[in-house]
Amino acid sequence: MIERLNGTPFLESQPNFRSFDGIRAADGRMFRKNILYRSGGLNKLSPADLIRLRDIGLAMVIDFRSDREVASHPSCFIPSVQKTLRIAIPDEARDRAMEFLDMNNAEGLEKVLISDYRRMIRNDSPKFAEFFRILEQADSLPLVFHCAAGKDRTGIASFLLLTALGFDPETVKQDYFLSNSRLSAFVERLIKKVTEDGKNGQIIRPMMEVRPEYLQAALDEIALSFGGIDNYLSKVLAVDSELLKTKYLE
Repeated sequence: MIERLNGTPFLESQPNFRSFDGIRAADGRMFRKNILYRSGGLNKLSPADLIRLRDIGLAMVIDFRSDREVASHPSCFIPSVQKTLRIAIPDEARDRAMEFLDMNNAEGLEKVLISDYRRMIRNDSPKFAEFFRILEQADSLPLVFHCAAGKDRTGIASFLLLTALGFDPETVKQDYFLSNSRLSAFVERLIKKVTEDGKNGQIIRPMMEVRPEYLQAALDEIALSFGGIDNYLSKVLAVDSELLKTKYLE
C-alpha cells in the first residue's frame, strides 16, 4: 500500500502523488488497492518515478491543467499509460496572484483562492461532471487525476468524489489538507526564492496552501447556486454514486 499520511512520498519528484488506499467509507468499505490516485503535475518525473509508475501499471491520466500550463510544462511520457484525457480548468488565480505579488498586496493574495474556488464551482461544474463520467466509464485502471500542484482543482475533485462515495466529512477534509504537509518543503523553497528575488515571499503562502476558508468558499457557492452538496452531486453533476462504489470500493 502506498503511504498516504506519513513517510517518504511514493514519487521522489512529485510529493503530492498519493493513493486513496487505507481510508474507509461510512459503510465500512474501502478503496480497492492500486486503483485511483491524485497528484500534482507529472512534468518533472525522475527515471525512478517512471519505473514506479510503470510497476503499478498506471493506465490512465486525467489532466485538469489549462492549455497554457500543458504547453509550458508538458507531462513526461509514462510507458504504461494507455490514455490521457484533458479536462481543462483555467488557472485564473495565477494571473491575479502575480498582480497582487507585484503590488505587494498581502490582503489580495489571501483572498485569491477564496474567489477562485467559488468561480470554479460556478463556471466549471460541467468539467467536474465530465470528471465523474470518466470515472464511471473508465476501463483503463489504475488512473491518476491531477492539476499543477494537486491541491486546488484536484482538491475540489477529490472532495466531491469522496463525498459522493459516502466518506464522512472529517475523512474528506483530512485528504484535502494532506496537501499542506506533502507540499511544505516545496512551499518553503519557493518562498525563499521569491524573498531572494527582492519581494516579500511570505505573502505568497496563502496561494501555496489549502485552508479551511477555501473549501468553505466552494461549499458556500454550492449552497448558494445549486441548493447544497447533495443536490449538486445528484442533479447538477448527475453522479451515479452506487456505480462508483461498486467500481472503486470493496
